[in-house]
Amino acid sequence: QLLKLSGKSMRERRGLVLHRNWGGQAQGPSSGLGTDSSWASAKRAIRERRLRWQAICLLLAAVATCRHHVVAWASSSSAPNRLTGISHSVRMQPAARAMLQAGSELDANADSSKGALNILADSALTKSGDPEDVFEAIRVLEKAKDRSGKSGFADFLTGDWRLIYTTGTKKTESEIGRINYVPITAVQRFDMGKNFIRNGIYLGPISLEFEGSLRWMEEQRRLEFDFEDLKICGVSLPLPDFIRSAAGMKSSTPYKKQPAFNFVAVDERIAAARGAGGGVALWLRNELAQA
Repeated sequence: QLLKLSGKSMRERRGLVLHRNWGGQAQGPSSGLGTDSSWASAKRAIRERRLRWQAICLLLAAVATCRHHVVAWASSSSAPNRLTGISHSVRMQPAARAMLQAGSELDANADSSKGALNILADSALTKSGDPEDVFEAIRVLEKAKDRSGKSGFADFLTGDWRLIYTTGTKKTESEIGRINYVPITAVQRFDMGKNFIRNGIYLGPISLEFEGSLRWMEEQRRLEFDFEDLKICGVSLPLPDFIRSAAGMKSSTPYKKQPAFNFVAVDERIAAARGAGGGVALWLRNELAQA
């Protein structure tokens, strides 16, 4: 729609330019600019303006898309209660499913937590587990979460993580369909020593990356973050404040909800968390995803 509007705007502008000479009097296209060279220069200037408008519109569309895929789920106000999503040929064994159900109905114990971690690791490596079972495994770990001592999550978090699975939000579901296993390359980097975070989407040679700062709260197992910079193909792009706000970045407009991940599991293989608004996500350590 933006491209269509920009095209219409440029056609109207061209009609105005081509029918006025330098003195401001109405002329036809053949005599409006006096000489062939000035006529060619005017056409070239119009073409360059139109290309700039289209580039700006495409950039805004890319930022909005990235916000839905990467940022929105972490700060949304709602999340689906049940996943139907994508059907897979490989499903969880009945014994494993029974273990998860027992962990949901009773107080989760060490055995159910270990089983849930293995299910998440297998699903992250193969993308063959039932999406509902992945969601249920994360719920088991939430119930089993022990806050009495140090979690050790921060010791494992530093590094690159491939986003494997996310439930998305009702808004993204209505616009692009339910998200379960993520079909694109999306990589998150946490650097706990430098308090640095990066969310990146990579499509061949094209990259779209949000970078910012993070804060780790050990007692809550919670990582809050603010995206402060947007890079396209490695080049930082200054953005007006209203676009930063629309893209979920830090701006003068306060967040409706502080973007955050509430982690339920982090080890040498996988990380799992629930976003501040209810969506869940599963990451696989990037070295394992590339292997």
